[in-house]
Parts: sequence; structure tokens; C-alpha cells
Amino acid sequence: MSAAAPARTTPQPKPKSAGGWIRRLSPFLLAHRRNVLAAFGVAVVGQAVAALTPVISKTIVDDVIIHHRRALAPLLGLLIAAGVFGFAMSFVRRYAGGRVALDVQYDLRNAVYERLQRLDFASHDQMQTGQLVSRASSDTALIQALLSFLPIMVGNLVMLVLSVALMAYYSLPLTIVALLAIPSMFVVAVRLRKTIFPASWDAQQRAGEVAGVVDEAVTGVRVVKGFGQEQRELDDLAEVGADLYKSRVRLIRLQARFTPTMQAIPVLGQVAVLGFGGYLAIHGRITIGTFLLFSSYLVQLVAPVRMFAMLLAVGQQARAGGERILDILDANPLITQKPDAPALQRGDGRVVFDNITFGYTVTDPVLRGFSLDVAPGETVALVGASGSGKSTVALLLPRFYDAAHGSITIDGVDVRDVTLDSLRNNVGVVFEDPFLFSDSLRANIAYGRPDATDDEIVAAATAAEADVFIRALPDGYDTVVGERGLTLSGGQRQRVALARALITDPSVLVLDDATSSIDAKTEEDIHETL
Repeated sequence: MSAAAPARTTPQPKPKSAGGWIRRLSPFLLAHRRNVLAAFGVAVVGQAVAALTPVISKTIVDDVIIHHRRALAPLLGLLIAAGVFGFAMSFVRRYAGGRVALDVQYDLRNAVYERLQRLDFASHDQMQTGQLVSRASSDTALIQALLSFLPIMVGNLVMLVLSVALMAYYSLPLTIVALLAIPSMFVVAVRLRKTIFPASWDAQQRAGEVAGVVDEAVTGVRVVKGFGQEQRELDDLAEVGADLYKSRVRLIRLQARFTPTMQAIPVLGQVAVLGFGGYLAIHGRITIGTFLLFSSYLVQLVAPVRMFAMLLAVGQQARAGGERILDILDANPLITQKPDAPALQRGDGRVVFDNITFGYTVTDPVLRGFSLDVAPGETVALVGASGSGKSTVALLLPRFYDAAHGSITIDGVDVRDVTLDSLRNNVGVVFEDPFLFSDSLRANIAYGRPDATDDEIVAAATAAEADVFIRALPDGYDTVVGERGLTLSGGQRQRVALARALITDPSVLVLDDATSSIDAKTEEDIHETL
């Protein structure tokens, strides 16, 4: 049996000092350089051949039809070959370019998710779920749309340069007339860039707000229905949805104003070229074939110019999405481990809080001078009024937050001096409101130890007094719980969460009101087992 291939490392953006958003996100593109080279290479070659095709048509008109100096069949064969070659290049360009765009979008989404997983509780406290979902989905889709355009646009740029060079070779005055539209297009493009970007940014922010309202209403659907507030939630969604609608209408209005202008300018230039070119052809200054050549180039160049106008709009939307994504990727966790931090070795489990001061805000400390010494094997209960800091103590031990002053040690080792993974493997925490994944009970219990055997899963469930009710379910341990485990009662969820903590066999077990929803008899049995 062959070994599994190692997982590919997700690219990371360049530092802020590297420059703009495109340069900073370039590692995501360079990670797929083979497909990038294929997409851009065939785009350049294919469009270069397309730029030469009107020259063949000119030769047919001037040398075959008018002057009978050449045979028709070879030139027609050359046109057919150019058409077939262009079709093949277009297919490869679109496939490879589409793959690059999807690969980059995939990596960006993974990078965002990876960064969110590494952020600490304090960082997550400042973020809205809807905005995070929006940045990981719609913002990455905007970049994917831009990347789908780029190979085509680069190929069109090559065709534009070659076409202008060939046009200048055959008639410089007519080429100058054809290029008179470029300054006007540049002015419109600058205006487009300055207006589309802020409008796109605002629209994406509004989309995140809508996602947040929907996420909150769906997550709290039982509360909504319990208080009969469905209409209120609909009104809230309608309100933020109206803001999103207005923002996107504004964006559409700006695009409708500038994009047709970008498309109309080359058409006016085409009229000027046809008029002046017709005059030159009538007076014998250029050949009929040359006039046909210019007409063909103008037809070919209208589509790239229109695409350029579209690219400007898509590019500004992608810029807004890219900078919003970089906001996430630039976020650094406040809780970090030292570069050379050792792993916390398993010991007796002595826990010491020494003169701890901590507050969720700097001006309002929850704990002041808190000290506690828990001997190995000892059970200690913290009792106090709501908001007195009991849960905060539970959050400080595994370094979900760091104390402002004082130290916390396990077996004499400061928790800030060891790796986070080893610390959290040694400290098991069960919260009052446990979270279960939409998966089987077996997978939920084994979450911290995916390699756990069935016997170990059952033993952990038995210790948490969960084995009996699990076996009574239709599919037993293979029963899939609903989202957040809401198909189970509160006490059942707490017992599954307790089993999930016990299966890792932590040195220190912290129960933050973890049996509050369990009946007194079951709670007593659990405490006896522990």
C-alpha cells in the first residue's frame, strides 16, 4: 500500500511592506506557476496568430483577387490552419486559466480559514461571523473572477500591440486616426477606478452584514420562535437587505455610466477610421486589401476594448475583496507561543494561579490578585456570584486568554513557556453550553483523539454517564446529531462533551458548570466516576 502524499502547504501573503494587494497576494498565484505559464503562454501565442490573420486576408484581396499574383488555395489553407490553431489555444487558455482561478480561490479560502483557526478568543470577540463568512466566500469569488479574465486580457494586449504595429506598417496616418480614441479611454478608465473601488468595498461590507443577520437568526431559531419574533427578524433582514440593495444599485449605476462610455469610444474611432480609410482607398493612397486589413483589425479590437472596460470594473471589485481578505490574513493572535517553546510534559497536574489580574477590557479587570493552589488529585470548586470570574479562571488555564499580571503554572511550568498544543492536550475544559458538530456521536466523542478505538470511546461515554442514552438511540454511537447538537437535550449534550474531554485523558480537568443541565442523580454518578 503506497504512502499518502504529503499535504501541500497553503501559501501566505507577503508582508505589508511588499506593496499593494496584488503584489502581496502574488504567492497564491506563484504556487500554481505551471498552470499560470500554460494559461498566459497559450493566450499570448493564440492572440499573436489572431493578429496575423488579417494580413493573410489582405494578401488574398491584393495578390489573388485583384492582381492574380498568387494561388488562392495555400492562403485559404493557412487561414483554416490559423482558425483551428486559435480554437485549440483558446480551449487550453480557458481551461488552464479557469484552473488557476479556482486553485487560487481554494488556497485563499483555506488561508482565511487557517488564520481564523489560529486566532485566539480575544481576536474572535472583535469579529462578526457574517463578515467572516462573506470574506471567505464572496470576496474570494471576486478574485477568482478577476483571475479568469487575466490570461484573456494579456493575450488581447499582445494582439493589440501586434495589430497596432502592423497597422502602422501599412498606413501610419490611418493608424494615428485609429489611436486618437486612446486618451479619452484613459480618462474614463481613471474615473472608473476612483469610483468603482469604494462602491465595491461598501457593497461587500453590506453583504457581510446580511450574512451576519441570517447566521444569527438561524443559529438562534429556537429563541426566535420561542418568543414569536419571526416578523422582527424578517424586518431586521429587510432593513440590512435594503442597505445592501441600495449599495449594489449604486455600484450598478456607476458601472452603467462608465462601461458603455468605454465601449462607445472605440466605436466612434472605428467610424473615423472607416471614413478616412475609405477616402484613402478611393484616391489610391492605400490598397483595397489594406482597407480590409484595417477594417478587420477594428472589428477584432472592439471586443478587447470592451473586455478591458469590464476588467476595470471586475478589477476594482477584486481589489475590494482582496483588501478585505488581507484584513483577515494580517490579523495576528494576541496569544502566541515562543519560537523555541518545549512541549508540556505530562505530570501530576499541580495547578498554581499566582496573583492573577485579568480583564476583558483594560479598564475593567474581572480578577484582581487572584491566587489558587490545586494539589495533584485534588478537586476544587469555585463558588461565587454570576460575573465574579469563575469561567474566566477556566479560560485562563489553557491560555484562551492571557493574564495581564501574575503567572499560571502546571507542575511548576509557566503555561506561557510551552507549546499551545501540548498545553491544551494536558488541560481538558468542558463548558456549560457545549458545542457538538453535525456528525455522529462517535466522531464527536473522539474529536480530540481521532485514533481512539471503539472501546475507548465507550469507556469515555460510560464515565460521563452517556453510554446508556447513546445505546438507546436508533443508530447508537453512529447517530448523527443535528447542527450544534440541538437534537439532544441539554444534559445529553453536556455528557457527550464531558466524554469528549475524558477520552483525551487530560492531566487537569476543568468543568465550567458542565453538569448544570444534568439531573442530580446522574451528576452524582459522574462525580463518583471522576
